[in-house]
Amino acid sequence: MFYLNFFLQQLDKMYEENPRELEPFLKSGIDDARREGDDGAVLVILNELMGYYRVMADADGVDRCAEEALELCKKLNLKGTENYATVLLNIATGYRVLGRYDQSEAYYRGTAQIYDKLLPPEDYRIASLHNNLSSLYAETGRPGQAKAELEKAMALISKLTDSEVEVAITHSNLGNVCFQLGENSEGMEHMLKAVEIFESAPGKKDAHYAGALAGLGQAFYIEGKLDDAKAEYEKALIEIEENYGKNEYYNIIKGNLELVEDTILRSEAAKNRNLSGMGISRLYYETYGKPMLEEKYPDYAERIAVGLVGEGSECLGFDDENSWDHDFGPAFCMWLTAEDYKEIGAQLQADYDALPKELPGIPARKTMETGKHRVGVFSMDDFFMKYTGTAQAPADEQSWWGLNREALCTVTNGEVFSDPLGEFTARRQAFCSFPDSVRLGKLALRLGEMAQTGQYNYPRMVKRGDKGAAFMCLSGFVQAAVDAAYLINNVYPPFYKWKFKAMEKFTCLETLGVLIEELLEQSDAAAKTSKIEEICRTFVTELRHLGLSASDEVFLETQKAEILKFADKNM
Repeated sequence: MFYLNFFLQQLDKMYEENPRELEPFLKSGIDDARREGDDGAVLVILNELMGYYRVMADADGVDRCAEEALELCKKLNLKGTENYATVLLNIATGYRVLGRYDQSEAYYRGTAQIYDKLLPPEDYRIASLHNNLSSLYAETGRPGQAKAELEKAMALISKLTDSEVEVAITHSNLGNVCFQLGENSEGMEHMLKAVEIFESAPGKKDAHYAGALAGLGQAFYIEGKLDDAKAEYEKALIEIEENYGKNEYYNIIKGNLELVEDTILRSEAAKNRNLSGMGISRLYYETYGKPMLEEKYPDYAERIAVGLVGEGSECLGFDDENSWDHDFGPAFCMWLTAEDYKEIGAQLQADYDALPKELPGIPARKTMETGKHRVGVFSMDDFFMKYTGTAQAPADEQSWWGLNREALCTVTNGEVFSDPLGEFTARRQAFCSFPDSVRLGKLALRLGEMAQTGQYNYPRMVKRGDKGAAFMCLSGFVQAAVDAAYLINNVYPPFYKWKFKAMEKFTCLETLGVLIEELLEQSDAAAKTSKIEEICRTFVTELRHLGLSASDEVFLETQKAEILKFADKNM
C-alpha cells in the first residue's frame, strides 16, 4: 500500500528544508505508487511534479507530466470531476509560465466550466482560478482584465480563515498589475502589504515571498528610491537561491539589481562631480581624446573637428540625474572631411574605441541599441546627410521648405570643442536658421492651423458631441501653437519630449508653456475654448509687437494673411 498522506507530509517538509531534492523525491514517489497500483496517488504526485517543472521553466517536464496526467484521468474516468479540473488548472498554469498562452487560456476555460457546475461561489479554488487568469491576462497585454480578476480573487480569499499567505500573494499580483497600468502608488501599497504579511508569518517564508520582494524593489525603483530598491532585490535573490537555486528567475532579478546598482553609481557620480553631460564630454576629450589625436594623428589633428552634437539630452543641456541610466557618459564626436575620413576614419574609430571607458568617479557610457552611433568618428557629409538629407545647407529657398526642423535642431545643438579647419563650424552655421521668407511662410501656415483646429473646429466638434474629433482638434491646436512659437522665436524645436522644456528659453511668448498647460488642465469645454482665445490673443499681441502684423483681429486666419502680406512687402 502506498501511503499518500505520509508522502505529502514528507514533501511539505522537503519544501521547507531541502527544496533542491524535490525532483528525485517526486519521481521516486511516482514509481512507488505505480508499483502499488495506486493510480490516484500517481495523479496527485504528477500534479506536484508538474508544478515543480513549471517553477523551473522546464518545458519538456511540464509536457511529460501533462500528457501522463490526462491519460490517467481518462483511464480513471475523471473527466468533468473536481480532480480533472485540478489537472486542467495545473496544465494551464504550466503552459502560461512557458509562454504558450493560447493553450493555457483554453485549459483555464475548461477549468472554469467544471468549477461553475460543481463548486459553491465562495470556494477557494475559484479564487485560485481568478488569480491564474489574472496572470494570463497580465502577460498577454490585458492588464485591466487582469486587475478585475485579482479583485474578484481578493474578495473571496479575504473571507476565508487561515488565508494570510494567499492574501499576500494576491496583493503581490495586484501590485504587479498596477505597475502595468501605471497606477504606481496603488501598486506600492499592495507590495508593502504583501511583504508585511509574508514577514509576519511564522516559520520559513512562503516561496512567493521572493516575488513580493522583487515587486517591492520595482516599486521603489519606479519612485526613484534606489537604495531601498537595491535592498529588496538583494533579499529576493537570497530567497530564490535558497528555494530553487540560481534559476532563470534568479537571473532576471539579478539583472534588475545590476540595473539599480548601475543607476546608483551613475547618480552618485553625477552628484559628486557636479558635471553636466557636456562637461563630461569635454573632460573626456581633453583627458584622453586630445592626447590620442596629437600622438597618433599629428598630420590630421588640425583638420579634425571635435565636440558633442546630435541626439541626447546632454546635447540640449537638459540632462539630469535621470539621464545617467542610458546613452550617457564619457564620449565625444569627431568630424572629418570626406577625404580624411576615407584615409583614416576606420583606424581613428578603432583608436577611439580603445580609449579608457571611464573617467575618475564617472562610470563608462551605457549604450542602448537605439543609442548606437551617436558618438565616435563621422564624415562631415554623412553626419549632416543622416539628419537633414543634405550635406550642405540649401542654396535655394525652395529646398529649405523640405527640411525637418527637429533634424535641424539636432545638427545645430551641442558644442564644438575644437575645429581648427573651421569646415564643420561653417556648415553648422549655414544650417542655423531658415531664410526669413521660409520662416514667415511656415509661421503663416501654423497660424492658419491654429485658427482651423482651435478657434473654428474645436467648438463645432464639442457642439456635435464628437469627443474624439474634439480631442484631435485640441491636440492639433497645441502642436500648431508650439510650432508657431518656435518660428516666432526663430529657433528650431528639439525632439518632441523636450519641446516644452526648451520653451523656457524663449525670448518671445515666454508664458505660452504655462498657458498651454492651463488649457490642457481645463475639464470644461467652454473653459478650454476661452483659454484657446486667450492663447490666440497672446500671439496677436506678439505679432503686432514684432511689426509682423498691423491687425488686432484675434481670429488667426486674418493674422495668417497679415504675415503673408508682410513677407511679400519685405522679402
